[in-house]
This record gives sequence, C-alpha cells and structure tokens, in this order.
Amino acid sequence: MPNPEDASGSSLIPGAAVNSVGADKALGTQAVEPKPAASLWDQKPWWCQPWTIVLSGLIAIATSWWLLKTVWITAFVIAAIGAWWLLFLVLVPRAYRQSLS
Repeated sequence: MPNPEDASGSSLIPGAAVNSVGADKALGTQAVEPKPAASLWDQKPWWCQPWTIVLSGLIAIATSWWLLKTVWITAFVIAAIGAWWLLFLVLVPRAYRQSLS
C-alpha cells in the first residue's frame, strides 16, 4: 500500500502546502510580520489618547469640587486621578518602549 505522504511531507493533493513556510517558498513570497507601532498611542483609539485621559481627569477633579466643595474629598479624587495618570501616561508607555528594545 502506498504511503499517503512522501518523504518531503507533501500531501497527496498536488500543489498543497504542508505549512505556511512551505507555501511561502512555493509561491516565492516571504512572510512579513507586522512591525509594532513606534508609539503606544498609535495603537489606541481616539478616546484613549493622552489628551482625553488628562481632560477626563481634570473634569472629574473640577466636578468633585463643584458638586461637593469639600477639600478632603477633592483631595482624594486628585490622588486617585494622579495615580491613574501615573499609570497610564508614564508607566505603561515606558514599559511599552522597553518591550520594543
């Protein structure tokens, strides 16, 4: 009984590729992996850009003061927004740049 696959690993279907590397070689093309974006912000939608993060934080702080007029609650909001800004505007982009190098 004949072997369903020959020594090169091709299947019985003429011209069928075993894997994508074989298909690329058979077609004379080369698989190109997409390059990661130079900036983290190039991958994010408009609502997740630095200006929207800053603007929404400022609106939250102003709204807290406007509605409550309480220093300690507004100070808590400022601390929370500051931590949010530190995370998303400083630490995450720095980690992204380090992962590229």
